[in-house]
Amino acid sequence: MKVFVVSLKRSVDRRERIQKHLDALDISFEFFDAIDGSIENFQYSDHARPVTTKKRKGYSLKTSEIACFASHYAMWQKCVSLNESIVIMEDNVDPIANAKQIIELSFEHIQTYNYIKLSATHKSPFHRILDLTSEFQLGGYKKKTCGTTAYIISPKAAQRFIDNAQTFLEPVDDYMEKPWRHQVQTYSVSPDLFTRADITSTIGSTRKDKSGISPFNKIYIELFRTYESLMKSLHWKNK
Repeated sequence: MKVFVVSLKRSVDRRERIQKHLDALDISFEFFDAIDGSIENFQYSDHARPVTTKKRKGYSLKTSEIACFASHYAMWQKCVSLNESIVIMEDNVDPIANAKQIIELSFEHIQTYNYIKLSATHKSPFHRILDLTSEFQLGGYKKKTCGTTAYIISPKAAQRFIDNAQTFLEPVDDYMEKPWRHQVQTYSVSPDLFTRADITSTIGSTRKDKSGISPFNKIYIELFRTYESLMKSLHWKNK
Protein backbone atom coordinates (compact mmCIF):
# COMPACT_ATOMS: atom_id res chain seq x y z
CA MET A 1 0.00 0.00 0.00
CA LYS A 2 1.66 3.21 -1.19
CA VAL A 3 0.83 6.47 0.62
CA PHE A 4 1.59 9.88 -0.86
CA VAL A 5 1.39 13.25 0.88
CA VAL A 6 0.82 16.15 -1.50
CA SER A 7 2.88 19.06 -0.24
CA LEU A 8 4.65 22.11 -1.62
CA LYS A 9 8.39 21.48 -1.63
CA ARG A 10 8.96 24.86 0.04
CA SER A 11 6.52 24.11 2.90
CA VAL A 12 9.21 22.80 5.23
CA ASP A 13 7.30 23.35 8.48
CA ARG A 14 4.19 21.61 7.17
CA ARG A 15 6.27 18.68 5.98
CA GLU A 16 7.95 18.31 9.33
CA ARG A 17 4.57 18.42 11.09
CA ILE A 18 2.90 15.72 8.97
CA GLN A 19 6.08 13.59 9.02
CA LYS A 20 5.93 13.58 12.81
CA HIS A 21 2.25 12.58 12.85
CA LEU A 22 2.58 9.75 10.33
CA ASP A 23 5.82 8.41 11.78
CA ALA A 24 4.09 8.16 15.17
CA LEU A 25 1.44 5.94 13.56
CA ASP A 26 4.01 3.88 11.65
CA ILE A 27 2.53 4.98 8.31
CA SER A 28 5.18 4.82 5.61
CA PHE A 29 4.74 7.46 2.90
CA GLU A 30 6.39 9.56 0.22
CA PHE A 31 6.08 13.28 -0.32
CA PHE A 32 4.68 14.24 -3.70
CA ASP A 33 5.74 17.75 -4.67
CA ALA A 34 2.58 19.79 -5.18
CA ILE A 35 2.46 22.04 -8.22
CA ASP A 36 3.35 25.55 -7.08
CA GLY A 37 0.88 28.20 -8.22
CA SER A 38 3.36 30.96 -7.42
CA ILE A 39 5.41 29.94 -10.46
CA GLU A 40 4.37 31.55 -13.72
CA ASN A 41 2.85 29.16 -16.28
CA PHE A 42 3.00 26.25 -13.87
CA GLN A 43 2.31 22.71 -15.08
CA TYR A 44 -1.28 22.20 -16.32
CA SER A 45 -2.19 25.87 -15.77
CA ASP A 46 -3.29 25.87 -19.41
CA HIS A 47 -6.12 23.47 -18.47
CA ALA A 48 -7.98 26.31 -16.74
CA ARG A 49 -10.88 27.87 -18.63
CA PRO A 50 -11.65 31.11 -16.78
CA VAL A 51 -14.26 32.33 -19.28
CA THR A 52 -16.26 29.12 -19.03
CA THR A 53 -15.97 29.01 -15.23
CA LYS A 54 -17.14 32.61 -14.94
CA LYS A 55 -20.06 31.92 -17.28
CA ARG A 56 -21.19 28.81 -15.38
CA LYS A 57 -20.31 29.72 -11.81
CA GLY A 58 -20.12 33.50 -11.69
CA TYR A 59 -16.63 33.44 -10.18
CA SER A 60 -13.03 32.81 -11.25
CA LEU A 61 -10.85 30.06 -9.84
CA LYS A 62 -7.96 31.35 -7.79
CA THR A 63 -4.49 30.50 -9.07
CA SER A 64 -3.98 28.34 -5.97
CA GLU A 65 -7.16 26.40 -6.76
CA ILE A 66 -5.93 25.70 -10.27
CA ALA A 67 -2.58 24.56 -8.86
CA CYS A 68 -4.39 22.33 -6.35
CA PHE A 69 -6.38 20.74 -9.18
CA ALA A 70 -3.15 20.32 -11.15
CA SER A 71 -1.46 18.61 -8.19
CA HIS A 72 -4.22 16.02 -7.82
CA TYR A 73 -4.32 15.57 -11.60
CA ALA A 74 -0.59 14.76 -11.46
CA MET A 75 -1.24 12.33 -8.60
CA TRP A 76 -3.89 10.52 -10.66
CA GLN A 77 -1.32 10.17 -13.41
CA LYS A 78 1.07 8.70 -10.83
CA CYS A 79 -1.59 6.18 -9.81
CA VAL A 80 -2.12 5.11 -13.43
CA SER A 81 1.62 4.86 -14.14
CA LEU A 82 2.11 2.68 -11.05
CA ASN A 83 -0.93 0.62 -12.07
CA GLU A 84 -1.92 0.16 -8.47
CA SER A 85 -4.26 1.75 -5.98
CA ILE A 86 -2.73 4.41 -3.74
CA VAL A 87 -3.57 6.58 -0.75
CA ILE A 88 -3.39 10.35 -1.30
CA MET A 89 -3.50 12.90 1.48
CA GLU A 90 -2.71 16.56 1.93
CA ASP A 91 -0.14 17.88 4.40
CA ASN A 92 -2.54 19.86 6.59
CA VAL A 93 -4.27 16.92 8.27
CA ASP A 94 -4.41 15.37 11.72
CA PRO A 95 -4.90 11.58 11.72
CA ILE A 96 -6.82 9.68 14.38
CA ALA A 97 -4.92 7.21 16.57
CA ASN A 98 -5.90 4.04 14.65
CA ALA A 99 -5.86 5.58 11.17
CA LYS A 100 -3.41 3.02 9.78
CA GLN A 101 -5.57 0.04 10.70
CA ILE A 102 -8.72 1.53 9.16
CA ILE A 103 -6.90 2.64 6.00
CA GLU A 104 -5.62 -0.91 5.53
CA LEU A 105 -9.11 -2.35 6.04
CA SER A 106 -10.57 0.19 3.59
CA PHE A 107 -7.83 -0.57 1.07
CA GLU A 108 -9.06 -4.16 0.86
CA HIS A 109 -12.23 -2.86 -0.85
CA ILE A 110 -10.75 -0.38 -3.31
CA GLN A 111 -11.07 -2.67 -6.34
CA THR A 112 -14.82 -2.76 -5.71
CA TYR A 113 -15.41 0.89 -4.83
CA ASN A 114 -12.49 2.61 -6.68
CA TYR A 115 -12.65 5.97 -4.88
CA ILE A 116 -12.93 6.03 -1.08
CA LYS A 117 -12.68 9.25 0.90
CA LEU A 118 -11.15 8.98 4.36
CA SER A 119 -12.70 12.20 5.68
CA ALA A 120 -15.65 14.41 4.82
CA THR A 121 -15.65 18.17 5.19
CA HIS A 122 -19.45 18.38 5.04
CA LYS A 123 -21.59 15.69 6.60
CA SER A 124 -25.07 14.52 5.62
CA PRO A 125 -27.02 11.30 6.28
CA PHE A 126 -24.67 8.35 5.82
CA HIS A 127 -25.67 5.09 4.10
CA ARG A 128 -23.69 2.16 5.50
CA ILE A 129 -22.61 -0.50 3.01
CA LEU A 130 -20.38 -2.63 5.22
CA ASP A 131 -18.62 -2.59 8.59
CA LEU A 132 -14.86 -2.20 8.66
CA THR A 133 -14.85 -2.56 12.46
CA SER A 134 -17.49 -2.20 15.14
CA GLU A 135 -16.92 1.57 14.99
CA PHE A 136 -16.05 2.34 11.35
CA GLN A 137 -18.18 1.81 8.27
CA LEU A 138 -17.72 2.06 4.52
CA GLY A 139 -20.60 3.67 2.67
CA GLY A 140 -21.74 6.92 1.16
CA TYR A 141 -23.08 10.30 2.22
CA LYS A 142 -26.36 11.56 0.79
CA LYS A 143 -24.76 14.80 -0.41
CA LYS A 144 -21.32 15.84 -1.61
CA THR A 145 -18.79 16.03 1.18
CA CYS A 146 -16.20 18.46 -0.30
CA GLY A 147 -12.49 18.47 0.41
CA THR A 148 -9.53 16.38 -0.76
CA THR A 149 -8.06 15.80 2.70
CA ALA A 150 -7.33 12.09 2.21
CA TYR A 151 -8.60 9.38 -0.11
CA ILE A 152 -7.83 6.00 -1.68
CA ILE A 153 -8.03 5.74 -5.45
CA SER A 154 -7.74 2.89 -7.94
CA PRO A 155 -6.09 3.22 -11.37
CA LYS A 156 -9.53 2.78 -12.95
CA ALA A 157 -10.96 5.80 -11.13
CA ALA A 158 -7.77 7.82 -11.65
CA GLN A 159 -7.91 7.27 -15.41
CA ARG A 160 -11.54 8.34 -15.55
CA PHE A 161 -10.73 11.48 -13.57
CA ILE A 162 -7.89 12.26 -15.98
CA ASP A 163 -9.91 11.60 -19.13
CA ASN A 164 -12.64 13.98 -18.07
CA ALA A 165 -10.45 16.75 -16.63
CA GLN A 166 -8.81 18.06 -19.77
CA THR A 167 -10.20 21.39 -18.63
CA PHE A 168 -10.33 22.64 -15.03
CA LEU A 169 -13.72 24.29 -14.64
CA GLU A 170 -14.28 24.10 -10.87
CA PRO A 171 -12.31 23.28 -7.69
CA VAL A 172 -10.94 19.75 -7.80
CA ASP A 173 -13.03 18.49 -4.86
CA ASP A 174 -16.17 19.73 -6.62
CA TYR A 175 -15.16 17.96 -9.85
CA MET A 176 -14.38 14.67 -8.10
CA GLU A 177 -17.91 14.45 -6.71
CA LYS A 178 -19.67 14.79 -10.07
CA PRO A 179 -20.20 11.20 -11.27
CA TRP A 180 -22.07 12.35 -14.37
CA ARG A 181 -18.79 13.86 -15.57
CA HIS A 182 -16.54 10.83 -15.07
CA GLN A 183 -18.71 7.87 -13.91
CA VAL A 184 -16.85 7.59 -10.59
CA GLN A 185 -18.99 7.32 -7.48
CA THR A 186 -17.81 8.77 -4.18
CA TYR A 187 -17.61 6.38 -1.24
CA SER A 188 -16.51 7.32 2.26
CA VAL A 189 -15.33 5.94 5.57
CA SER A 190 -17.27 7.11 8.60
CA PRO A 191 -16.27 8.42 11.12
CA ASP A 192 -13.41 10.46 9.63
CA LEU A 193 -9.85 9.14 9.80
CA PHE A 194 -8.40 12.63 9.30
CA THR A 195 -9.38 16.15 10.24
CA ARG A 196 -8.13 19.49 8.98
CA ALA A 197 -5.22 20.75 11.05
CA ASP A 198 -5.52 24.22 12.54
CA ILE A 199 -2.94 25.75 10.21
CA THR A 200 -3.21 28.31 7.43
CA SER A 201 -4.43 26.97 4.10
CA THR A 202 -2.13 27.32 1.10
CA ILE A 203 -5.23 27.85 -1.05
CA GLY A 204 -6.80 30.61 1.01
CA SER A 205 -10.44 31.53 1.29
CA THR A 206 -11.00 34.73 -0.68
CA ARG A 207 -12.43 34.45 -4.17
CA LYS A 208 -12.67 37.10 -6.79
CA ASP A 209 -16.07 38.69 -6.37
CA LYS A 210 -19.08 38.12 -8.60
CA SER A 211 -19.52 41.76 -9.56
CA GLY A 212 -20.10 42.76 -13.17
CA ILE A 213 -22.42 39.85 -13.96
CA SER A 214 -25.24 40.80 -16.30
CA PRO A 215 -28.87 39.79 -15.63
CA PHE A 216 -28.64 37.33 -18.53
CA ASN A 217 -25.52 35.73 -17.06
CA LYS A 218 -27.20 35.45 -13.66
CA ILE A 219 -30.04 33.53 -15.30
CA TYR A 220 -27.54 31.25 -17.06
CA ILE A 221 -25.71 30.59 -13.80
CA GLU A 222 -28.96 29.65 -12.08
CA LEU A 223 -29.99 27.39 -14.97
CA PHE A 224 -26.62 25.66 -14.87
CA ARG A 225 -26.91 25.20 -11.11
CA THR A 226 -30.34 23.61 -11.63
CA TYR A 227 -28.92 21.34 -14.35
CA GLU A 228 -26.15 20.12 -12.04
CA SER A 229 -28.64 19.51 -9.22
CA LEU A 230 -30.71 17.38 -11.58
CA MET A 231 -27.66 15.45 -12.77
CA LYS A 232 -26.62 14.81 -9.19
CA SER A 233 -30.04 13.42 -8.32
CA LEU A 234 -29.80 11.06 -11.29
CA HIS A 235 -26.20 9.92 -10.86
CA TRP A 236 -25.32 10.12 -7.12
CA LYS A 237 -25.70 6.43 -6.29
CA ASN A 238 -23.01 5.49 -3.79
CA LYS A 239 -24.97 2.70 -2.17
